[in-house]
Amino acid sequence: MSGSAKRRRRAHVAGVTAALARGEWRWLARAAWRLVQLRVAPGRARPLFATLAVTWRCNYRCTFCDLPDRARGDPPLATLVERLTAIAASGALAVGLTGGEPLLHPQLFEVIAAARRLGLLVHLNSNGSRLTEAAVAPLLASGLHSINLSLDGATAATHDALRRVPGSFAQIERTVRALLAARRRGSPRLALVMAVGAENAGEVAPFLAVARAWGVDGAGFLPHHEFVGPRAPLPPASVAKLASALAAVADDPLQDNSPAYLGAIAPFLDGAPMPQQCSAPASHLAIDPDGVRYPCVPLMTLTRGGSPLAAGAPPPLPADLREEVCRRCWWNCHRELDLSLHRLAAPR
Repeated sequence: MSGSAKRRRRAHVAGVTAALARGEWRWLARAAWRLVQLRVAPGRARPLFATLAVTWRCNYRCTFCDLPDRARGDPPLATLVERLTAIAASGALAVGLTGGEPLLHPQLFEVIAAARRLGLLVHLNSNGSRLTEAAVAPLLASGLHSINLSLDGATAATHDALRRVPGSFAQIERTVRALLAARRRGSPRLALVMAVGAENAGEVAPFLAVARAWGVDGAGFLPHHEFVGPRAPLPPASVAKLASALAAVADDPLQDNSPAYLGAIAPFLDGAPMPQQCSAPASHLAIDPDGVRYPCVPLMTLTRGGSPLAAGAPPPLPADLREEVCRRCWWNCHRELDLSLHRLAAPR
């Protein structure tokens, strides 16, 4: 593996730094021991982190997503606390809250506070549309560690077209300004994330310029994944340009992803097969709004089915379905961990 492939994802380093700043030494000791266990005996490992989808509802109708079509009402606070308790009991160190749009859940701040009481680090993924100035104070008071806002372009024209919500780019900028003005000592960490696809592949460097101008703590990339069916390959003429653009920003101090991860995005969008060895079944746990448990977020969002949390570990998915989803997956929530643990060779 190349030297650059061994470099860690900056967002992971930032998470450890945040825990240090908060004096969470017991959590850091647990995290160090769990990483040793995962590397030495992955077959006996417990989840390092979990993802809890608190709602499928969303106020966007993105061109690439059908998650809102699955919405059948939000789970109540007591149910979500039960799921968080199970996540903590599983040994997970952190939980990412997602959706749908998680801020549509009327008791999200109470969910975050409950996760903190259970000793979990808490991360939030949001489209940024619901974080008005009035919502910033209770969000910060909940104890959140980090938040990623989805921004799928360097211009309002690109982002708003992909998200099908005019004015959403401007709303995210207002959200960023409000969060940065209200937080203390740089917490929670605030990052922008761009899902790269054919429509915005030419905006890699401009996206980082926007992130720098807005003053956020980090900016990351992942390839566009189709929720509603197999993804069409990126047009061949765009692949080399995208690969060059991502390589050019790999060492930018604002950029969150490892060079090895960035180097795989253009081949992935070009239809190249991805390595299928993955740490997710040993390192991750995902629970959807209906309480169905999965080994990773892609299997939660790109497939349907599974088993209730109360029934324990879900039965294995059919091999052909698992392979199909894994071929369509280069999600940084676990692939970056694979690269950090040297469980995958850098894609060629």
